[in-house]
Amino acid sequence: MQNKYKLTIEQNIFLAKRNLVDNVYSNARMEGLNITFPQTKTILEGVNVPDLKVDEIQCILNLRDAWKYVINNIDKEFNILLSNFYSTNDNCKIKQFIYDNCIDGIVFNN
Repeated sequence: MQNKYKLTIEQNIFLAKRNLVDNVYSNARMEGLNITFPQTKTILEGVNVPDLKVDEIQCILNLRDAWKYVINNIDKEFNILLSNFYSTNDNCKIKQFIYDNCIDGIVFNN
């Protein structure tokens, strides 16, 4: 019997792209955003949703960018250990690490 769940990298990328809206929506809900699937889809299509705050829209766009980063860099080793920062509680160190190693375009409020 063939293992139908063992996908190639190309198949995994195809599924991730195909399910991008659903993945972003699910991640946004885990982040605590009170957003609907249609609102998420609308934002990802580049249309403004007047019922949402700018921070909520930015969170959706950041989640989209995170997924795109993972999809575009699937062949690179991706190992981030943030546990070292939790013990120091040094926000400047965390921000610098993210700027140096993660997704471009993250906006931090001081």
